[in-house]
Amino acid sequence: MKRKIFILLFVFSMFVTATSFAQFNPFTDQTKMLTAGVGFSGWGVPVFVKYEHPVADNITVGGALSFQNYSETYSSYKWKHTISGLNGIASYHFNEVLSIPDQWDLYAGATLGYYFWNTKYKGSGDFVYSGSGSGGFSLGAHVGGRYFFSDKLGVNLEFGGGTVLAGGTLGITIIL
Repeated sequence: MKRKIFILLFVFSMFVTATSFAQFNPFTDQTKMLTAGVGFSGWGVPVFVKYEHPVADNITVGGALSFQNYSETYSSYKWKHTISGLNGIASYHFNEVLSIPDQWDLYAGATLGYYFWNTKYKGSGDFVYSGSGSGGFSLGAHVGGRYFFSDKLGVNLEFGGGTVLAGGTLGITIIL
């Protein structure tokens, strides 16, 4: 599944690269951005969708939803975990300060998240357990970049820590 998603993103980015090369600065136009993709995590492969809205020069705020599941097996014991996340995001974009070309977007910021989980356990014999709850709040940091292929479409790579999407994310950004 991971391999198919990465191949799809690669083919899509190659198509976009071959068809358009416009320069665009989303922070001078006060436009909104929607990013969707996959994450890197020690707890399965999360999928996410993120919305960002400029609120001041070079500053965006927004939110993200994420979902992931993974399984663990030790001997005859099996666990299946599902984690859903709700995150608030604030980022500072360094393009103006660093005089970066408009088609690039380099940023860093903070994330405040809340997570819900569900775990199913099956032990040896007929013993089965199912539990769910909330993981509480998390505070994380992120650093990332985007490359815009056109005035409406770009690719996004982000690394961070402190959230379920801690390893990082790879996605496609659409300018709304």
